[in-house]
Amino acid sequence: MNNNLLTQMIFRIVLCCASALAVLFTFNLVYVGQGPFEPTWETFKYYTCISNYFVFVVSVIVLADNVRRVRAGEKYGFNRRIRLLKFMTTVMILVTFLVVLVLLGNPFFVGFWRDLGNLSYHVIAPALFLLDFFLFDEHKTVSVFAPLLSTVLPLVYVAYIFLLGAVVPDFVYPYFFLDVNAIGYGGVAVWILILLAVFLALGYLMWLYNKLIRVNGKWKLDFSKNPPAREEPIG
Repeated sequence: MNNNLLTQMIFRIVLCCASALAVLFTFNLVYVGQGPFEPTWETFKYYTCISNYFVFVVSVIVLADNVRRVRAGEKYGFNRRIRLLKFMTTVMILVTFLVVLVLLGNPFFVGFWRDLGNLSYHVIAPALFLLDFFLFDEHKTVSVFAPLLSTVLPLVYVAYIFLLGAVVPDFVYPYFFLDVNAIGYGGVAVWILILLAVFLALGYLMWLYNKLIRVNGKWKLDFSKNPPAREEPIG
């Protein structure tokens, strides 16, 4: 991890720019003839879009505080704002990143890398946000309950999709595993349990990473009480 606030600020400026571009491209994820960057309401039913909106908002808030601290003369430290929400969003976008690379996308097909929109909201913005966590978030700051809380946003999303399905005529479900018309409520329930297990597994892997500390040049897991914030250079 790097606690140089200027380095963090430069990286987060790039992250915010990439995330803003990804958000623009999500508006054209479902093209229905309006033209580029013209959203339809269907744009907002996709998990990819919503997770990228969270990334953008969280990134802007963290960057704004980062800039304020650098302008105030601070040189070293870590993010202090919305830490829990940032962690929850990191788990959220990690799922977006992995699902497209492992299940839905075809990264071995050259066309995958030619679609700038696809790369923006499925790869570039998610990867940069994940790097922000791995490179710049202070270790030993994530609660053991944070991975559990990280399932709240996906569950709210599922409830939101079910609500749309109930009130919108001829609603087309965005994903097969949420389509109660195709696989029934029992099938959807099984998929939700599977996905919750995935979220928890990823969340606790990230929690374990957050517990890593370096002592005498060696990394080890430390589950002791959080140490006081350090302001000296790390590295």
